[in-house]
Amino acid sequence: MTGSLRRRLVLSLCGSMVTAWLVTAYFTYFDTRSLIDEVTDEHLQQSAEIILGLVGQLPGDALPADLLRERQPDQRLSYRILTPAAVSGRSGDFNPSVEEWRAGYSDVIDGGEGWRVYGASNGAGTRVEVAVRQEVRTSFAARVAAHMLHPVWIAAPLLAALIWGLVRWGLGPLERLTAGVKQRSPADLSPLSPQFAPTEVLPLVGALNSLFERIALARERDRRFAADAAHELRTPLAAIRAHAQVANHAKDMAERNQAISDVLVGVERGTRIVEQLLALARVEHDAIEEEAQPVDLAELARETIALMAPQAVARNIDLGLEVEPGLDARVGGNADLLAAMLRNLVDNALRYIPEGAWVSVRLARSGGNLLLRVEDSGPGIPPELRARVLHRFVRAGGNGTSGSGLGLAIVAAIVESDHGSLALAGRAEGSGLIVDISLPLWTPGDEGGRNGADPNP
Repeated sequence: MTGSLRRRLVLSLCGSMVTAWLVTAYFTYFDTRSLIDEVTDEHLQQSAEIILGLVGQLPGDALPADLLRERQPDQRLSYRILTPAAVSGRSGDFNPSVEEWRAGYSDVIDGGEGWRVYGASNGAGTRVEVAVRQEVRTSFAARVAAHMLHPVWIAAPLLAALIWGLVRWGLGPLERLTAGVKQRSPADLSPLSPQFAPTEVLPLVGALNSLFERIALARERDRRFAADAAHELRTPLAAIRAHAQVANHAKDMAERNQAISDVLVGVERGTRIVEQLLALARVEHDAIEEEAQPVDLAELARETIALMAPQAVARNIDLGLEVEPGLDARVGGNADLLAAMLRNLVDNALRYIPEGAWVSVRLARSGGNLLLRVEDSGPGIPPELRARVLHRFVRAGGNGTSGSGLGLAIVAAIVESDHGSLALAGRAEGSGLIVDISLPLWTPGDEGGRNGADPNP
């Protein structure tokens, strides 16, 4: 439902007020009608008893005329008197047949009008009926109910104005909050102050502050990505330009071919840096917010080994995969990112170990987690550098191999996004490096978030 919140509040409050008044008048009418009926019946009975009391004090011949003479012209009650001598008298328009006399209360139709009647008699055979029109009772109850509505015509406008003012005052903090957000520049991502915000608006303020924080982090990641890309691409681009100039001014074909070959090497390095930066940016942005899906890491490992096999064969490196028998190697995550994690691990190992060495990839169960171990027989990484190489653009160096220093940073970011852990260690026997990655195994019911964890940690 859209529209003005102030208008909705005012209309709903005023409508509720008028509805309450109408409902009150409705029930008041029936309550008043019941009370008037009760009082009228008592009045009819008392009037009949008074008239019967006068019967014994006056002669029978004079009774009707004398009573009629005392009648007030504007009285609402009508009555008639029936004596044993068939002498009768009546007052008002009530004049049913003699045979219709009844003792006690009754409802009678006479002359097309409804009457409420009370009949009484004494031991001398005198009968009395006192009656009142039904419309008198009904109109009196309606007048009482109508009087209940009279204040509406005066109070309703006043209350509506008061409600409008109170709603405007109550929504003042929200309007000031809205004005503060409107006046902000696109670069102002500082948190909103909850000091003057009403309790009901605090969740909105918290949500906006959380949004500002996420936007600030995203902008910082974008700024850092641009800075890193500019920094890392400066060297290969300068090298490509220099080699291109050499090729352009080469004096013989051999020099030109060498320069062109160097250009291709620079292009390859620049391409790899861009690919690595894009992969890292994807991990740091939307990928970590995607809903986890079951991924068979053993199948991904087989595909990665097959993909990297030509590179291993070219350098005479023994590349193998070992999977624990009967292992269910499913973990929760994004298949593309987990594949990138495996490719970076194997590629790093193949790049930084000498020819004739070996790389082993193993998958095994460790408690409720899946253990992925990538081990090689290369030079390894000194203990003092193992923590640093997990950060971007940090390289262990040592064998003259070119690289971007992003491979292990990408692996660390993917492992963190999947709520896993990563550890680097040296081999107990001989040189080499062991990379251990522990990821929670997939279990049914993990669809709500990554590996059953809170999707918004």
